[in-house]
Amino acid sequence: MGHPIPGPRSLPFIGNTFEFRKNPPGYMNEVHNEYGDMAVIRAGWRKLILVFHPDQIREILVEKHKSFRKSRGLRLLGLLLGEGLLTLEGDAHRKHRKLIQPAFQKRRIDAYGVYIRKACNDVSAKWTDGQQIDVHRWMMYLALTIASRSLFNADVEDDAPEVGEALDRAMQDFNRVVSNPLGPLLVRLPTVAGRRFRSARKQLDRIVYGIIEERRKDNRDHGDFLSILFSKDENGMGLSPKQIRDEAMTIFLAGHETTANALSWSIYLLSRNPAFAERLRNELRAAPATIEPDTELPLTTALFSEAMRLYPPVWAFGRESIEPVEVGGHLLPRGTTFLLSPYVTHRDPRFWDAPNEFRPDRWLEDAAGQPRFRYFPFGGGPRICIGEPFAWMEGRMVLAQMLRMWDFQVDGATVRPKALVTLRPEGGIPARLVRL
Repeated sequence: MGHPIPGPRSLPFIGNTFEFRKNPPGYMNEVHNEYGDMAVIRAGWRKLILVFHPDQIREILVEKHKSFRKSRGLRLLGLLLGEGLLTLEGDAHRKHRKLIQPAFQKRRIDAYGVYIRKACNDVSAKWTDGQQIDVHRWMMYLALTIASRSLFNADVEDDAPEVGEALDRAMQDFNRVVSNPLGPLLVRLPTVAGRRFRSARKQLDRIVYGIIEERRKDNRDHGDFLSILFSKDENGMGLSPKQIRDEAMTIFLAGHETTANALSWSIYLLSRNPAFAERLRNELRAAPATIEPDTELPLTTALFSEAMRLYPPVWAFGRESIEPVEVGGHLLPRGTTFLLSPYVTHRDPRFWDAPNEFRPDRWLEDAAGQPRFRYFPFGGGPRICIGEPFAWMEGRMVLAQMLRMWDFQVDGATVRPKALVTLRPEGGIPARLVRL
């Protein structure tokens, strides 16, 4: 059906792997510009269909979502996260999502605000005027502190350096696993990457299992995510110890990693745009002394939104068809892998004015008539990120708290994105702190 899907030439057995690995988001953007809204590339001998138009993204994520499962790359995350919401499929996913959903209802999310304010104040107390910091490292630490205190009623401050180191190693090695057809085997064999990956997973397991075991000694409902994991459904059924570990690991790692990246890019972009920074600080000066989850902060929200447009934490993700399916007028067989990239679609000039420019004011304008999936940093459809409401609240509150107290003067060099599982700032974000 329809014309063949175009794409760049590829090498036998290698495909387009070399070009893709050099700069994955940049390469996908080049392919989009040259070949249009759907294009074929090859990773080794595996064929990938790149999908860029909001209408086709809606087809995959919403209209025909039952025809897809998570792609191989996302399924391989199970090597680290286990079988949690991010990797589960079908009835198991629906059961777990229904059980966990109450942890992210508005009344519970609003209650987490006190933890966010305290974590911001605790971090701020560690800083001094004129201090040189890596913004990304500190945002990772801050997001980890918020996640552990609010969602798990635990404090992992002493473990934060170990979590950061283990996550760094796991991220680097996971990229090698995903891009190698024999990746899962490499993790299990005594290879250098395999040993590093298993060591990182063991470190993270120790911390997460420690949090879980502490909670087992306390039967109270703390109103947090971990309390939900220990609860029973209407049939008196609950999660097994392994399932609790997997869901806790998923939220513990995936939740704080993505939010930390979004906060880091927000601070970086603000530092490069002093005129907008002054307007934002005027907003914060006029705001109440205590920032609440529902405090109206349109410019702060616009900053966070624009940072996730330009540098979406999850820059690409995949779906694999479980039956023949038509997408964009092309009938494709069962087992076809589709790769969607918020990074590319968020920069499409058909849907965004000056798409490569930082323009947070675009979020204060009427977007009527624009397609829903021109912007999808949290995915979409029935598998949209369950923590999206918490991430928005956390992002606004952290930025408001920190930018009210500190000016982050980022060094002059341009910070480039590094596409691992998430879109991290390569080499961190060096900045000098100036107390306001």
